[in-house]
Amino acid sequence: MGDHKMLRLYIFLLFLVLPTLSIAESFNKIKIYAFENPPLVVKTGEGFAGLAGYYGKAVAASLEESGQANDFELVWVPYKRGLMGVDKDVHGLFFAVDRTSDRETKFNWVMNFGEVECWLYATDPNVQINSLSDLRKYRIGVQGGSARESEIRRYMGWSPKVEAIADDNANLRKLHAGRIDIWATRPMVMVEAQKAMLLTDKSPRPLRPLKLLFKQNLWMIGNIHMPVQSKEIVKSVFGWEGKEPVKSPALSARDILKSVVSN
Repeated sequence: MGDHKMLRLYIFLLFLVLPTLSIAESFNKIKIYAFENPPLVVKTGEGFAGLAGYYGKAVAASLEESGQANDFELVWVPYKRGLMGVDKDVHGLFFAVDRTSDRETKFNWVMNFGEVECWLYATDPNVQINSLSDLRKYRIGVQGGSARESEIRRYMGWSPKVEAIADDNANLRKLHAGRIDIWATRPMVMVEAQKAMLLTDKSPRPLRPLKLLFKQNLWMIGNIHMPVQSKEIVKSVFGWEGKEPVKSPALSARDILKSVVSN
């Protein structure tokens, strides 16, 4: 074959290959940001096979059934970094997160895991909650950045008595140590934390449920500016279940006045 024919063949093949390379280079894996929150989401190993817990298993099962796991990458991060990641990464997903009125327009609402209750717990028999306005009397332990923290702060504002930390399970240890008076968490998280404590402490003090704080809807969320290509892949694996907006219950005028006075 002559040099001219070889050159033409090379150019022809190049034009065939370049679009494929361009598509491959332009596709970004969809990052699933997850944080450990036993028993909802647990890390038991590497990759999606190590995704455990009630909601972790649901995500892993959806990926396995779809056959599209290679389009995704799992990233374990603390809760607040996960929220930051999905906010900044246009190809980002994050779970499990609370659906609240202030987040309603900030994210795409992808996969609904269900509704869970959030309760207030104490070990000290002198701690009593008749109405949520009584929260201002006590030191409250809660997971930082969660909807539970937002709900607590509706009654307490930015009071230093609200102690928000990354590891929700550590609040049980703080409660038993007397460093906080009340722990605001989900019953299933409380149960698992107690089981873990029993392995190291043979006689933990009884935990008393004081009052229901509120109910949460937990979701997988996506970046609000997710490109069409990534969005279609996410839809094919997890669905895309945006539902009615969530509205926080209104505070009474008395609650608002007390919150202002206490701060």
